[in-house]
Amino acid sequence: MPRQIPDAVAETLKTLREYRVRIMVAGFSGWPDAGSVSTLAVGYLKDKLDAEKLWEISGQGFYDLTSTRPYVRIRAGLLIDLKLPSTELYLWRSPMRDKAILILLGGEPSLDWESYVERVLEVCEAAGVGRIYLIGGVLDSVPHTRTPKITAVANMEHLRKELRVLDLTPSDYNGPSSIHSYLMFKARERGVEALGLWGHAPSYISMPNARVALHVLRKLVGMLGIELDMGELEERAEELEEEVNRMMSENLELQRLVRALEMSYDRERGPSYIS
Repeated sequence: MPRQIPDAVAETLKTLREYRVRIMVAGFSGWPDAGSVSTLAVGYLKDKLDAEKLWEISGQGFYDLTSTRPYVRIRAGLLIDLKLPSTELYLWRSPMRDKAILILLGGEPSLDWESYVERVLEVCEAAGVGRIYLIGGVLDSVPHTRTPKITAVANMEHLRKELRVLDLTPSDYNGPSSIHSYLMFKARERGVEALGLWGHAPSYISMPNARVALHVLRKLVGMLGIELDMGELEERAEELEEEVNRMMSENLELQRLVRALEMSYDRERGPSYIS
């Protein structure tokens, strides 16, 4: 595939090779974003780091617009704007100029994964990225009253030891995959490390799960070796917990479900899988 990176972006990416650590963090809306865990966590990271926008990667050829709909703004009956699905690339550089983090945010593509992943890995190659962290969310039969569960998957054998050191539950799963697995598989072919972190959101909560996103982001920030103000996300997590507890107080069936999930969680620590 011919190179697609604009010259100005390519020049910026090239300068990142001067940094000691070069990392990419990726989050996708859609199927791998149950509970909005991925978009909440990665979006919050981007905002709090005040990362600069480098490039909006065109979604042309990557999205079925009947499943990933364009976003419109209409005011008083007038169509103001229409935005097609795309992927946005952001950059944060540490004040000491020793660490660079590229942040990728977009909808999971529905078409031509091969070309899409090639474009992402072209960015990684240009910047000399050595590792990719992919953040996802999955619905699970877990209670909101316990520590959120995180499972992880690595694309190289030597990274499995790191999962144990970080107290991350290795995933065991067979079935349909998200763009995460394809990107990790292709990254391995290029010698780029990749770790996928999956936050397990209670299936009975339909709202964006800030509590699970917070737990995943705390783990990610520790792995990135950076400091991040979590205050706003902590407030959103507390508000969610209060709302779900209020719902429980008014719903005996929900109370019974949560109690049963608590017993299962405490006894077995729940199943380990990703989607």
